[in-house]
Amino acid sequence: MKFALLIAMAFGGSAAHAQARLYYEQTYMRAPHNWAFRESYPGADHLFNAFDYGHAILYETLWRSPNASPSALDEKQFNFITTKLLVHPPSVMLDEAAIAPDFAKLAPEIGEMFEWAHMLHRQIYDVLADERIPDSQRDARVTELVEYYRSRPALALSSKPKSMELMEGQSYSLAFRRKFPKYNGLIWSYHWYQMALYDALLAGNTLAERRANVGLVTDRFWQMLRGGQSSLPAMMPMSPAIATRFSARYPEAAIIFDNLHSLHDVVSDILTNPSVPRAQKRSAILAAGARYRDNISFVTSADEWRSMALEMGVANMGGLPPLSRAP
Repeated sequence: MKFALLIAMAFGGSAAHAQARLYYEQTYMRAPHNWAFRESYPGADHLFNAFDYGHAILYETLWRSPNASPSALDEKQFNFITTKLLVHPPSVMLDEAAIAPDFAKLAPEIGEMFEWAHMLHRQIYDVLADERIPDSQRDARVTELVEYYRSRPALALSSKPKSMELMEGQSYSLAFRRKFPKYNGLIWSYHWYQMALYDALLAGNTLAERRANVGLVTDRFWQMLRGGQSSLPAMMPMSPAIATRFSARYPEAAIIFDNLHSLHDVVSDILTNPSVPRAQKRSAILAAGARYRDNISFVTSADEWRSMALEMGVANMGGLPPLSRAP
């Protein structure tokens, strides 16, 4: 399998075989709701495919060209993504290892962690988008998906909220956003859109209302991109501020996604910051991944997680999603 091979390249010898037993690929949980979101909201689904490119080319650029100028991402890639790729996004999911082969060889375990969490994202969208599922049954379906996700402890992010110190208080922290502020805002706009879509689906009582909400959220996403850097999120969007309905109804999943988005930032910081020697970047990335998986490191309470999100200011994170139905 792809990641078993990449881990063998990263480790070599018996350690590779031990790692491969933990970091193998696994597909969606078998369920009748699979691909429901893609069928009902193909435009939004295709944007997710473009988001995968944005993350992958980011890591590949940072690892392959450690001295890359800010323009490499803030101008060249930002302009390509916002004027071409997102305008005509891929209709199929992308193989991120093909886009970022060097990064995939550096930390295949982290790549598989990201992929496993992104799969949870997509399957929860499916549950919320499937019109055949009564609303009274959605909670049980989401719980089942989270349990399926947690069945892979080598990949699953913690459902305990992590403090901002883990993302912003380390020796390497903040390096990426300082060097590449515009591309950083682009990544945060992705995260805003992903979380806002949950509330767009939950706020509607009918297919027509849900489609209207998804359209409003997508329009707002494009306003962010077309408004320049000042209109992009200035802080990492957090679920309790951006997706109030989803975070209240599915806090465990919301925390997992906030941890996922934080880990994305941390990997970018480690790759960007020259204070982490190149020979130590892999170990630093894996250490960060382990901290985000465990239920001990830098853990804060659910109440503090919610308060922290609100204190950071929803306007700084892109604002509340525009929805046709009030909370």
